[in-house]
Amino acid sequence: MRKTLGLCFLALTLTAGTAHAQGLFLEKGEPGKSAAVGAAAIGTGWSASVVPCYTYRGMFDVGLDVTRYSYSSGDAKHLSSIGLMPFATAYLARAEDGRFPASVSGTLGVQKRIFMGNGGAPNPDGWGVLLGGSLFRRIEFSNTLASIPEVFVAYDLQATTWHSTAVDANAAVHNQGQKTDYDQKPRAFFRANMAFKGEKALYTVIPYVGYQAGFAVGGSFGAIF
Repeated sequence: MRKTLGLCFLALTLTAGTAHAQGLFLEKGEPGKSAAVGAAAIGTGWSASVVPCYTYRGMFDVGLDVTRYSYSSGDAKHLSSIGLMPFATAYLARAEDGRFPASVSGTLGVQKRIFMGNGGAPNPDGWGVLLGGSLFRRIEFSNTLASIPEVFVAYDLQATTWHSTAVDANAAVHNQGQKTDYDQKPRAFFRANMAFKGEKALYTVIPYVGYQAGFAVGGSFGAIF
């Protein structure tokens, strides 16, 4: 597939829709364009996302993760936010070359979060950094079926700055002035990626389990044209 257009639909899961780049499904030398839509239930609320992505020759992905969050617990309870995270994934080694037993990729994302819904008090500001890597290997069962088991591990930093001049609509923050909270957590997933080649598209199924501020499990379905 020299020209590839992917559209992945992520199921409602217990993990956030983390910038899952498409280059993993493409062979070295194949370019691609994709768009992903998803929803997730996470430890502090839920999210829905849209992620356009471009792959250069199967070796480098760039994309933008646009996510809406709604929080049900923690300091941001009853708030919502829009997250904008440009990200890049580089495929550092490919098992298809025959020199390595597995493929290796690295991902960096920087997120800006725009909060809403804090009543008459100023809305907080947020930003985050995601830095991680994947280890995966493509296993061909036939010309139409492939499995790509993947382990993803990342450092996840979230910073939230609160601006309060009166009693905050969020009861957890009620003092005057400004403060910044830093939340640093690991993020780890095992993804049992599957690819099914149809007559007109490559279909992908991605069940996964792992840790993101607690136990997480979910799955996704997609199609690459």
